[in-house]
Amino acid sequence: MAKPYNLDYKPGETDLQYYKRLAKVADQRLVRLEELAGMREGKPGKPGYEKVTSYAYDRAMRDLEIYGGGKRFNTKPPLNKDGTVDNRLLSEKLADMRAFLSAPTSTKQGITDVYQRRANTINKKFDTNFTWSDLADYYRSGDANLKLNDKVVNSNLMLRAVGLIQKADAEVVKDMKKSASDKVIPKSDLLVYKKALEIVKTSGSLSNSVLKGVTDEQRKKILSKIKELQEQGEKV
Repeated sequence: MAKPYNLDYKPGETDLQYYKRLAKVADQRLVRLEELAGMREGKPGKPGYEKVTSYAYDRAMRDLEIYGGGKRFNTKPPLNKDGTVDNRLLSEKLADMRAFLSAPTSTKQGITDVYQRRANTINKKFDTNFTWSDLADYYRSGDANLKLNDKVVNSNLMLRAVGLIQKADAEVVKDMKKSASDKVIPKSDLLVYKKALEIVKTSGSLSNSVLKGVTDEQRKKILSKIKELQEQGEKV
């Protein structure tokens, strides 16, 4: 697990020294996140981390915009017109920097830790196969709160249906005709099949995460595979 940054004052450290130190560390994190996302010239980025700027980074950018825009926490303290330190604004900016530095998603390891733990738990419970980055996409895209037929889908049912879709998609890709027989969903849970079919049939549903990049032809094959799994489930 990523070690949180120590936000305590150092012995003898003044408010201005504390401010400059936090600003420097926060800016280094912003740069690192941009490098991971491939946003900096000469830095190709790291596969799977293309959207790391969607988490704590986005919040930091909104905070910076409030103070006149820019992409960095200015290490120079805010000043009044007479050149003295604006203590009120200094306090506000310190609060923003502390919030950013204390957010797990302000570092590569923190982002991975947060979503990998969630992915491990959800995959085990609902038979999904989310990577940490796919799970992050799933929640940020709004797919977790998808509405079908004007009704909010039960979250557990939704995840089980997503797991079935992922299974069908994987089997279509691998062209494995009989590989699903070892994990057939019991007849008592056939509502999951119904929900999975409804999701895949709904135009645009899950296009940002679970079914990202899936073509119409692949969608048809996934539907066919789910129906095949449903028929197997009815025999159990």
